[in-house]
Amino acid sequence: MQTVEPVRRKAMREAVRELRDYDHCFISQEGADHFAERFGVKLSTHVARANPDDPKGLTLEDGATEAVGIDAADMAESICKSLGVGYVPKMGRGSRLRSCCDALEAALKD
Repeated sequence: MQTVEPVRRKAMREAVRELRDYDHCFISQEGADHFAERFGVKLSTHVARANPDDPKGLTLEDGATEAVGIDAADMAESICKSLGVGYVPKMGRGSRLRSCCDALEAALKD
C-alpha cells in the first residue's frame, strides 16, 4: 500500500472499523459511495434481487424486490485489491469481510 497522509490514514482506519460492522449486509449505492470516498477507490455496484425465502438469500427493507448496491464482503475485497493490500481468501461472507478488514487494519498501522 502506498504512503497515506496521517489525516487520511485516520479516516481510513475509522472506515475499516465501520465496515467491519456490516457483516452479512448489502450496502446501498449511497453506502458504497461513502466507503469509496474514504478509501479513494472506485467501487462497482449492481442491481440485486431480493430472495427472502432462501435461508442464505437477500432480504431488503420495506418489502423492496430489488436494490442497487454491493455485498459488504465483496466491497471489502474490492477495496483491498484496489489498494494493493493482500488478504487471506475465505469462503463465507463474514469470514471474507473480517479477513479483509484485518488486512486493511494491518496495512494502516502507524
